Amino acid sequence: MSQYLPKVVVFDLGKVLLDFDYDIAIRRFAKRSDAEIDKVHELINSSVQYDYESGKLTTEDFFEYVQEGAGFQGDRAEFIEFFSDIFSPMKIMLKFFNRVKAEGVPTCVFSNTNEIAIEYISKQFPFYDSFDFYVLSFEEKGMKPDEPIYRVVEKKTKQTGESILYIDDRPENIETGNRLGWQTILQEDEVTSVAKAEKLLRI
Repeated sequence: MSQYLPKVVVFDLGKVLLDFDYDIAIRRFAKRSDAEIDKVHELINSSVQYDYESGKLTTEDFFEYVQEGAGFQGDRAEFIEFFSDIFSPMKIMLKFFNRVKAEGVPTCVFSNTNEIAIEYISKQFPFYDSFDFYVLSFEEKGMKPDEPIYRVVEKKTKQTGESILYIDDRPENIETGNRLGWQTILQEDEVTSVAKAEKLLRI
């Protein structure tokens, strides 16, 4: 364990601070579409989602692609509603996030995500406005685990190496952080992540 005290805590969003389930959206969407649920699932999990989250496609592009591919009978507003309301708070990690803020440690959200998700989260979850820094894939036009977007985190936070504590649920994302010398926690469950982070931050 490093003896170096982190100067910023970088949080992934999905499966770290907020749980989510795309299957909820897919089931809703399939009920309003000509395509069977397997086809809808295939559409949503295709490379188009990667392109949307990496900023190569707009929300309108994403909507039109899935609408045409599935024969969706609703409008854009309904589509956005279906793909927004899929998140639930991870209460133990959110409580820890609030403690980090109370200690005065800067925080950064670092997420592969999209415009629909962020617009919903920013309205529904007050904690989202409390970060000091935001590095979002669709805005930066880059995706984890590719190194360039990690460099954006370093540039925005003005920290590098062990000064950064990074919590993420995906091993490949953590691997890039490790390669850059960040202190990292692979989240497998909230209680363990919090315990590890408390030791590193000494709070």
